[in-house]
Amino acid sequence: MRIAYCNVLPALLILQVTFILVKCTDISANLNINLDFSLQKFFTQADIEIDAKLKTVELIKKYKYPVETHFVITKDGYKLCMHRMPRPGAQPVLLVHGLMSSSASWVIMGPTNGLAYILFQKGYDVWMLNTRGNIYSKEHTKRGISDKDFYDFSFHEIGTIDLPSAIDLVLEKTKFQQIQYIGHSQGSTAFFVMCSEHPEYSVKVKIMQALSPTTFMEKTRSAVLKFMSFFKGALSTLLVKLGGYIISATSELIQKFRHHICPATELTSQICGTFDFVLCGFNWNTFNRTLTPIVIGHVSQGASTMQVHHYAQLHKELHFRRYDHGPTKNLIRYKSLTPPSYNLSQTQCKVVLHHGGNDWLASGSDVINLQKRLPNCIESRKVELESFTHFDFIISKDVTSLVYNRVIDLVVTN
Repeated sequence: MRIAYCNVLPALLILQVTFILVKCTDISANLNINLDFSLQKFFTQADIEIDAKLKTVELIKKYKYPVETHFVITKDGYKLCMHRMPRPGAQPVLLVHGLMSSSASWVIMGPTNGLAYILFQKGYDVWMLNTRGNIYSKEHTKRGISDKDFYDFSFHEIGTIDLPSAIDLVLEKTKFQQIQYIGHSQGSTAFFVMCSEHPEYSVKVKIMQALSPTTFMEKTRSAVLKFMSFFKGALSTLLVKLGGYIISATSELIQKFRHHICPATELTSQICGTFDFVLCGFNWNTFNRTLTPIVIGHVSQGASTMQVHHYAQLHKELHFRRYDHGPTKNLIRYKSLTPPSYNLSQTQCKVVLHHGGNDWLASGSDVINLQKRLPNCIESRKVELESFTHFDFIISKDVTSLVYNRVIDLVVTN
Protein backbone atom coordinates (compact mmCIF):
# COMPACT_ATOMS: atom_id res chain seq x y z
CA MET A 1 0.00 0.00 0.00
CA ARG A 2 1.37 3.48 -0.86
CA ILE A 3 0.71 6.42 1.47
CA ALA A 4 0.86 9.54 -0.68
CA TYR A 5 1.09 12.14 2.06
CA CYS A 6 0.33 12.23 5.77
CA ASN A 7 0.29 15.26 8.02
CA VAL A 8 2.36 13.76 10.81
CA LEU A 9 5.86 14.39 12.07
CA PRO A 10 8.45 11.72 11.20
CA ALA A 11 9.13 11.21 14.91
CA LEU A 12 5.53 10.10 15.41
CA LEU A 13 5.60 7.63 12.54
CA ILE A 14 6.43 4.57 14.58
CA LEU A 15 4.32 5.46 17.62
CA GLN A 16 1.18 6.39 15.69
CA VAL A 17 1.20 4.07 12.69
CA THR A 18 -2.40 3.10 13.37
CA PHE A 19 -3.57 6.68 13.09
CA ILE A 20 -1.50 7.44 10.02
CA LEU A 21 -3.75 5.26 7.91
CA VAL A 22 -6.74 7.31 9.04
CA LYS A 23 -5.13 10.70 8.39
CA CYS A 24 -3.75 9.96 4.96
CA THR A 25 -5.12 12.23 2.30
CA ASP A 26 -4.66 9.55 -0.33
CA ILE A 27 -4.40 5.80 0.02
CA SER A 28 -3.42 4.02 -3.16
CA ALA A 29 -5.47 1.15 -4.52
CA ASN A 30 -2.35 -1.03 -4.72
CA LEU A 31 -3.70 -4.51 -3.97
CA ASN A 32 -0.51 -6.29 -2.93
CA ILE A 33 -1.56 -6.40 0.72
CA ASN A 34 -4.89 -6.58 2.48
CA LEU A 35 -6.50 -3.68 4.29
CA ASP A 36 -7.04 -4.12 8.03
CA PHE A 37 -10.22 -2.53 9.28
CA SER A 38 -10.37 -4.43 12.56
CA LEU A 39 -10.42 -1.14 14.47
CA GLN A 40 -13.58 -0.01 12.65
CA LYS A 41 -15.81 -2.19 14.75
CA PHE A 42 -18.32 0.51 15.56
CA PHE A 43 -19.95 3.20 13.44
CA THR A 44 -19.83 6.78 14.63
CA GLN A 45 -23.07 8.75 14.58
CA ALA A 46 -21.69 10.67 11.60
CA ASP A 47 -21.05 7.38 9.78
CA ILE A 48 -24.61 6.25 10.40
CA GLU A 49 -26.13 9.46 9.08
CA ILE A 50 -23.89 9.48 5.99
CA ASP A 51 -24.05 5.77 5.15
CA ALA A 52 -27.84 5.78 5.28
CA LYS A 53 -27.86 8.07 2.23
CA LEU A 54 -25.00 6.63 0.17
CA LYS A 55 -25.34 4.28 -2.81
CA THR A 56 -23.28 1.11 -3.11
CA VAL A 57 -20.37 2.67 -5.01
CA GLU A 58 -20.27 5.65 -2.66
CA LEU A 59 -20.22 3.38 0.39
CA ILE A 60 -17.31 1.35 -0.96
CA LYS A 61 -15.33 4.47 -1.85
CA LYS A 62 -16.00 5.98 1.57
CA TYR A 63 -14.15 3.11 3.20
CA LYS A 64 -11.22 3.39 0.75
CA TYR A 65 -11.84 0.21 -1.23
CA PRO A 66 -11.59 0.01 -5.03
CA VAL A 67 -14.85 -0.29 -6.95
CA GLU A 68 -16.03 -0.58 -10.55
CA THR A 69 -19.44 -0.53 -12.20
CA HIS A 70 -20.27 -2.85 -15.09
CA PHE A 71 -23.43 -3.33 -17.14
CA VAL A 72 -24.81 -6.27 -19.08
CA ILE A 73 -27.85 -6.29 -21.39
CA THR A 74 -29.98 -9.43 -21.11
CA LYS A 75 -31.49 -11.14 -24.12
CA ASP A 76 -34.90 -9.72 -23.17
CA GLY A 77 -33.62 -6.14 -22.91
CA TYR A 78 -32.96 -5.49 -19.21
CA LYS A 79 -29.85 -3.46 -18.36
CA LEU A 80 -28.32 -5.06 -15.29
CA CYS A 81 -25.83 -3.22 -13.10
CA MET A 82 -22.97 -5.09 -11.47
CA HIS A 83 -20.66 -3.65 -8.83
CA ARG A 84 -17.14 -5.01 -8.52
CA MET A 85 -14.41 -4.72 -5.91
CA PRO A 86 -11.63 -5.64 -8.33
CA ARG A 87 -8.65 -7.79 -7.53
CA PRO A 88 -7.32 -8.74 -11.00
CA GLY A 89 -6.06 -12.30 -11.27
CA ALA A 90 -7.84 -13.46 -8.11
CA GLN A 91 -10.68 -16.00 -7.93
CA PRO A 92 -13.97 -14.23 -8.76
CA VAL A 93 -16.84 -14.57 -6.30
CA LEU A 94 -20.35 -13.55 -7.38
CA LEU A 95 -22.72 -12.27 -4.66
CA VAL A 96 -26.44 -12.16 -5.45
CA HIS A 97 -28.80 -10.32 -3.11
CA GLY A 98 -32.21 -11.36 -1.85
CA LEU A 99 -35.77 -10.25 -2.58
CA MET A 100 -36.26 -6.45 -2.54
CA SER A 101 -32.54 -5.92 -1.91
CA SER A 102 -29.54 -4.77 -3.92
CA SER A 103 -25.75 -4.95 -3.99
CA ALA A 104 -25.79 -2.58 -1.02
CA SER A 105 -26.81 -5.46 1.24
CA TRP A 106 -23.25 -6.83 1.03
CA VAL A 107 -21.60 -3.57 2.17
CA ILE A 108 -24.01 -1.61 4.40
CA MET A 109 -22.68 -3.19 7.60
CA GLY A 110 -19.21 -1.79 6.92
CA PRO A 111 -15.78 -3.42 6.49
CA THR A 112 -16.10 -5.52 9.66
CA ASN A 113 -19.48 -7.16 8.97
CA GLY A 114 -20.00 -6.66 5.23
CA LEU A 115 -19.36 -9.90 3.33
CA ALA A 116 -18.08 -8.13 0.19
CA TYR A 117 -15.38 -6.33 2.21
CA ILE A 118 -14.40 -9.51 4.06
CA LEU A 119 -14.02 -11.47 0.83
CA PHE A 120 -11.91 -8.70 -0.68
CA GLN A 121 -9.69 -8.55 2.41
CA LYS A 122 -9.15 -12.31 2.04
CA GLY A 123 -7.87 -11.85 -1.51
CA TYR A 124 -10.90 -12.39 -3.78
CA ASP A 125 -12.26 -10.53 -6.81
CA VAL A 126 -15.76 -9.61 -5.61
CA TRP A 127 -18.71 -9.11 -7.99
CA MET A 128 -22.20 -8.06 -6.86
CA LEU A 129 -25.18 -8.43 -9.18
CA ASN A 130 -28.25 -6.20 -9.10
CA THR A 131 -31.13 -8.24 -10.50
CA ARG A 132 -33.78 -6.77 -12.78
CA GLY A 133 -36.15 -4.28 -11.23
CA ASN A 134 -34.10 -3.04 -8.29
CA ILE A 135 -32.92 0.58 -8.06
CA TYR A 136 -29.67 -0.11 -9.95
CA SER A 137 -31.23 -2.21 -12.73
CA LYS A 138 -34.34 -0.28 -13.76
CA GLU A 139 -33.43 0.41 -17.39
CA HIS A 140 -34.68 -1.43 -20.47
CA THR A 141 -33.72 -1.24 -24.11
CA LYS A 142 -37.37 -0.73 -25.07
CA ARG A 143 -38.12 2.95 -24.67
CA GLY A 144 -41.35 3.82 -22.92
CA ILE A 145 -41.93 0.27 -21.69
CA SER A 146 -44.92 0.16 -19.32
CA ASP A 147 -44.70 -0.95 -15.70
CA LYS A 148 -46.97 -3.87 -16.59
CA ASP A 149 -44.48 -5.14 -19.16
CA PHE A 150 -41.28 -4.21 -17.30
CA TYR A 151 -42.31 -5.93 -14.07
CA ASP A 152 -43.70 -9.02 -15.76
CA PHE A 153 -41.17 -11.34 -14.15
CA SER A 154 -40.58 -13.50 -11.10
CA PHE A 155 -37.49 -15.25 -9.78
CA HIS A 156 -37.82 -17.57 -12.80
CA GLU A 157 -36.56 -14.91 -15.21
CA ILE A 158 -33.85 -13.87 -12.77
CA GLY A 159 -32.62 -17.47 -12.71
CA THR A 160 -32.97 -18.25 -16.40
CA ILE A 161 -31.76 -14.92 -17.81
CA ASP A 162 -30.12 -12.58 -15.28
CA LEU A 163 -27.76 -15.06 -13.63
CA PRO A 164 -26.41 -16.62 -16.87
CA SER A 165 -25.83 -13.11 -18.25
CA ALA A 166 -23.95 -12.07 -15.10
CA ILE A 167 -21.83 -15.23 -14.96
CA ASP A 168 -20.87 -14.86 -18.62
CA LEU A 169 -19.75 -11.28 -18.00
CA VAL A 170 -17.65 -12.20 -14.96
CA LEU A 171 -15.94 -15.07 -16.78
CA GLU A 172 -15.31 -12.88 -19.84
CA LYS A 173 -13.78 -10.05 -17.80
CA THR A 174 -11.68 -12.23 -15.51
CA LYS A 175 -10.69 -14.96 -18.00
CA PHE A 176 -11.50 -17.57 -15.36
CA GLN A 177 -13.31 -20.81 -16.18
CA GLN A 178 -15.34 -20.95 -12.96
CA ILE A 179 -16.71 -18.62 -10.31
CA GLN A 180 -17.71 -19.09 -6.71
CA TYR A 181 -21.30 -18.10 -5.96
CA ILE A 182 -22.97 -16.86 -2.76
CA GLY A 183 -26.67 -16.03 -2.76
CA HIS A 184 -28.97 -14.76 -0.03
CA SER A 185 -32.67 -15.67 -0.10
CA GLN A 186 -33.87 -15.10 -3.69
CA GLY A 187 -30.22 -15.16 -4.72
CA SER A 188 -30.28 -18.86 -3.87
CA THR A 189 -33.74 -19.46 -5.34
CA ALA A 190 -32.69 -18.07 -8.71
CA PHE A 191 -29.50 -20.14 -8.69
CA PHE A 192 -31.39 -23.43 -8.43
CA VAL A 193 -33.76 -22.25 -11.18
CA MET A 194 -30.73 -21.56 -13.40
CA CYS A 195 -29.26 -25.01 -12.79
CA SER A 196 -32.60 -26.65 -13.58
CA GLU A 197 -33.23 -24.76 -16.79
CA HIS A 198 -29.61 -24.22 -17.90
CA PRO A 199 -27.58 -27.05 -16.34
CA GLU A 200 -24.54 -26.12 -18.42
CA TYR A 201 -24.04 -23.18 -16.04
CA SER A 202 -23.74 -25.47 -13.04
CA VAL A 203 -20.29 -26.56 -14.24
CA LYS A 204 -19.20 -22.90 -14.37
CA VAL A 205 -19.53 -22.72 -10.57
CA LYS A 206 -16.95 -24.28 -8.24
CA ILE A 207 -19.15 -24.03 -5.17
CA MET A 208 -22.46 -22.37 -4.36
CA GLN A 209 -23.30 -21.21 -0.84
CA ALA A 210 -26.95 -20.45 -0.04
CA LEU A 211 -27.66 -18.09 2.86
CA SER A 212 -31.28 -18.81 3.79
CA PRO A 213 -32.09 -21.15 0.86
CA THR A 214 -35.66 -20.33 -0.13
CA THR A 215 -36.99 -22.94 -2.54
CA PHE A 216 -39.61 -25.11 -0.88
CA MET A 217 -42.06 -22.92 1.03
CA GLU A 218 -44.46 -25.53 2.40
CA LYS A 219 -43.84 -24.55 6.04
CA THR A 220 -43.27 -20.83 5.62
CA ARG A 221 -44.10 -18.82 8.74
CA SER A 222 -44.57 -15.54 6.92
CA ALA A 223 -48.07 -14.24 7.61
CA VAL A 224 -47.89 -12.11 4.47
CA LEU A 225 -47.05 -15.08 2.21
CA LYS A 226 -49.76 -17.20 3.86
CA PHE A 227 -52.27 -14.45 3.17
CA MET A 228 -51.11 -14.02 -0.42
CA SER A 229 -51.27 -17.77 -1.06
CA PHE A 230 -55.06 -17.52 -1.09
CA PHE A 231 -54.78 -15.47 -4.31
CA LYS A 232 -53.42 -18.26 -6.49
CA GLY A 233 -53.76 -17.19 -10.11
CA ALA A 234 -55.39 -13.91 -9.05
CA LEU A 235 -52.59 -11.40 -9.44
CA SER A 236 -54.95 -8.55 -10.29
CA THR A 237 -56.38 -8.56 -6.76
CA LEU A 238 -52.92 -8.48 -5.22
CA LEU A 239 -51.90 -5.52 -7.36
CA VAL A 240 -54.27 -3.37 -5.33
CA LYS A 241 -53.00 -4.60 -1.97
CA LEU A 242 -49.32 -4.37 -2.89
CA GLY A 243 -49.47 -1.02 -4.66
CA GLY A 244 -49.20 -2.04 -8.33
CA TYR A 245 -46.86 -4.10 -10.49
CA ILE A 246 -43.90 -3.04 -8.32
CA ILE A 247 -43.98 -3.64 -4.57
CA SER A 248 -44.88 -0.37 -2.89
CA ALA A 249 -43.03 0.79 0.20
CA THR A 250 -46.44 1.84 1.58
CA SER A 251 -48.29 -1.41 0.87
CA GLU A 252 -51.50 -1.80 2.87
CA LEU A 253 -50.22 -5.19 4.00
CA ILE A 254 -47.69 -3.39 6.21
CA GLN A 255 -50.40 -2.09 8.51
CA LYS A 256 -52.25 -5.41 8.38
CA PHE A 257 -49.30 -7.54 9.49
CA ARG A 258 -46.79 -5.24 11.22
CA HIS A 259 -47.79 -6.55 14.67
CA HIS A 260 -46.28 -9.92 13.70
CA ILE A 261 -42.76 -8.46 13.95
CA CYS A 262 -43.19 -5.52 16.30
CA PRO A 263 -43.89 -5.76 20.03
CA ALA A 264 -45.71 -2.82 21.58
CA THR A 265 -42.41 -1.33 22.74
CA GLU A 266 -41.09 -1.14 19.17
CA LEU A 267 -44.14 0.02 17.20
CA THR A 268 -42.67 3.47 16.62
CA SER A 269 -39.56 2.03 14.95
CA GLN A 270 -39.18 2.50 11.20
CA ILE A 271 -38.49 -1.24 11.03
CA CYS A 272 -42.18 -1.85 11.73
CA GLY A 273 -43.19 0.14 8.67
CA THR A 274 -40.94 -1.73 6.23
CA PHE A 275 -42.48 -4.35 3.93
CA ASP A 276 -39.25 -6.37 3.74
CA PHE A 277 -39.34 -7.15 7.45
CA VAL A 278 -43.10 -7.51 7.71
CA LEU A 279 -42.79 -10.16 4.99
CA CYS A 280 -39.69 -12.00 6.22
CA GLY A 281 -39.58 -11.43 9.98
CA PHE A 282 -37.13 -9.59 12.19
CA ASN A 283 -34.85 -10.38 15.12
CA TRP A 284 -34.68 -7.53 17.59
CA ASN A 285 -32.21 -9.39 19.83
CA THR A 286 -29.39 -9.55 17.26
CA PHE A 287 -29.89 -6.09 15.79
CA ASN A 288 -27.95 -2.99 16.83
CA ARG A 289 -30.78 -0.45 16.95
CA THR A 290 -28.42 2.49 16.48
CA LEU A 291 -27.91 1.26 12.89
CA THR A 292 -31.62 1.55 12.04
CA PRO A 293 -31.08 4.55 9.70
CA ILE A 294 -28.52 2.59 7.62
CA VAL A 295 -30.80 -0.44 7.30
CA ILE A 296 -33.89 1.64 6.48
CA GLY A 297 -31.88 3.62 3.94
CA HIS A 298 -31.15 0.45 1.95
CA VAL A 299 -34.34 -1.62 2.11
CA SER A 300 -37.21 -1.90 -0.36
CA GLN A 301 -34.80 -1.57 -3.27
CA GLY A 302 -37.34 -2.78 -5.83
CA ALA A 303 -39.23 -5.96 -6.71
CA SER A 304 -42.20 -6.99 -8.79
CA THR A 305 -45.47 -8.09 -7.24
CA MET A 306 -45.13 -11.24 -9.31
CA GLN A 307 -41.88 -12.13 -7.53
CA VAL A 308 -43.53 -12.16 -4.10
CA HIS A 309 -46.63 -13.87 -5.44
CA HIS A 310 -44.49 -16.68 -6.89
CA TYR A 311 -43.16 -17.44 -3.40
CA ALA A 312 -46.67 -17.30 -1.95
CA GLN A 313 -47.88 -19.86 -4.49
CA LEU A 314 -45.43 -22.40 -3.05
CA HIS A 315 -46.94 -22.23 0.44
CA LYS A 316 -48.57 -25.52 1.57
CA GLU A 317 -47.18 -27.21 -1.54
CA LEU A 318 -44.33 -29.69 -1.58
CA HIS A 319 -43.25 -28.26 -4.92
CA PHE A 320 -40.55 -25.96 -6.21
CA ARG A 321 -41.98 -25.02 -9.57
CA ARG A 322 -42.63 -22.32 -12.13
CA TYR A 323 -45.16 -19.52 -11.76
CA ASP A 324 -48.81 -20.58 -11.74
CA HIS A 325 -50.77 -18.42 -14.21
CA GLY A 326 -53.99 -20.40 -13.73
CA PRO A 327 -55.15 -23.50 -15.67
CA THR A 328 -55.96 -21.76 -18.95
CA LYS A 329 -52.73 -19.76 -19.25
CA ASN A 330 -50.72 -22.67 -17.91
CA LEU A 331 -52.03 -24.83 -20.73
CA ILE A 332 -50.88 -22.23 -23.25
CA ARG A 333 -47.47 -21.62 -21.66
CA TYR A 334 -46.58 -25.05 -20.27
CA LYS A 335 -48.85 -27.43 -22.19
CA SER A 336 -50.22 -28.59 -18.84
CA LEU A 337 -52.79 -27.40 -16.32
CA THR A 338 -50.19 -27.05 -13.57
CA PRO A 339 -46.71 -25.49 -13.69
CA PRO A 340 -43.73 -27.84 -14.19
CA SER A 341 -41.39 -28.42 -11.25
CA TYR A 342 -37.75 -27.41 -11.35
CA ASN A 343 -35.27 -30.27 -11.65
CA LEU A 344 -32.90 -29.81 -8.71
CA SER A 345 -30.91 -32.90 -9.69
CA GLN A 346 -29.35 -30.77 -12.44
CA THR A 347 -27.41 -28.85 -9.79
CA GLN A 348 -24.09 -30.63 -10.22
CA CYS A 349 -21.76 -28.16 -8.48
CA LYS A 350 -20.95 -28.33 -4.79
CA VAL A 351 -23.63 -26.72 -2.63
CA VAL A 352 -23.60 -25.57 1.00
CA LEU A 353 -26.80 -24.58 2.77
CA HIS A 354 -26.67 -22.09 5.66
CA HIS A 355 -30.01 -21.75 7.48
CA GLY A 356 -31.41 -20.22 10.67
CA GLY A 357 -33.71 -21.74 13.26
CA ASN A 358 -36.11 -18.79 13.27
CA ASP A 359 -36.17 -18.06 9.52
CA TRP A 360 -39.76 -17.47 8.41
CA LEU A 361 -38.99 -18.22 4.76
CA ALA A 362 -36.55 -21.14 4.99
CA SER A 363 -37.94 -23.53 7.60
CA GLY A 364 -35.93 -26.50 8.79
CA SER A 365 -38.15 -29.07 7.07
CA ASP A 366 -38.14 -27.13 3.80
CA VAL A 367 -34.34 -26.95 3.87
CA ILE A 368 -34.22 -30.71 4.44
CA ASN A 369 -36.47 -31.24 1.41
CA LEU A 370 -34.07 -29.16 -0.66
CA GLN A 371 -31.01 -30.96 0.67
CA LYS A 372 -32.46 -34.38 -0.22
CA ARG A 373 -32.87 -33.35 -3.85
CA LEU A 374 -29.41 -31.90 -4.38
CA PRO A 375 -26.89 -34.44 -5.72
CA ASN A 376 -23.79 -32.66 -4.40
CA CYS A 377 -24.77 -30.89 -1.18
CA ILE A 378 -21.57 -31.13 0.86
CA GLU A 379 -22.89 -29.38 3.97
CA SER A 380 -26.17 -28.22 5.46
CA ARG A 381 -25.37 -25.97 8.38
CA LYS A 382 -27.82 -24.59 10.88
CA VAL A 383 -26.61 -21.37 12.50
CA GLU A 384 -25.81 -22.00 16.15
CA LEU A 385 -28.04 -19.19 17.42
CA GLU A 386 -31.56 -20.63 17.53
CA SER A 387 -33.25 -17.23 17.10
CA PHE A 388 -31.36 -16.47 13.85
CA THR A 389 -33.75 -15.07 11.21
CA HIS A 390 -33.93 -14.39 7.49
CA PHE A 391 -32.29 -10.94 7.46
CA ASP A 392 -29.78 -11.81 10.18
CA PHE A 393 -27.64 -13.23 7.36
CA ILE A 394 -27.09 -9.60 6.33
CA ILE A 395 -27.65 -7.30 9.32
CA SER A 396 -27.03 -9.28 12.51
CA LYS A 397 -24.36 -7.72 14.71
CA ASP A 398 -22.92 -11.23 15.12
CA VAL A 399 -23.15 -12.37 11.50
CA THR A 400 -19.39 -12.62 10.98
CA SER A 401 -18.78 -15.02 13.85
CA LEU A 402 -22.01 -16.96 13.34
CA VAL A 403 -22.00 -17.25 9.53
CA TYR A 404 -19.31 -15.48 7.53
CA ASN A 405 -16.31 -17.16 9.16
CA ARG A 406 -17.58 -20.53 7.95
CA VAL A 407 -18.50 -19.07 4.56
CA ILE A 408 -14.94 -17.83 4.14
CA ASP A 409 -13.50 -21.17 5.23
CA LEU A 410 -15.49 -22.87 2.47
CA VAL A 411 -14.47 -20.26 -0.09
CA VAL A 412 -10.80 -20.75 0.76
CA THR A 413 -10.90 -24.56 0.73
CA ASN A 414 -12.79 -24.82 -2.55
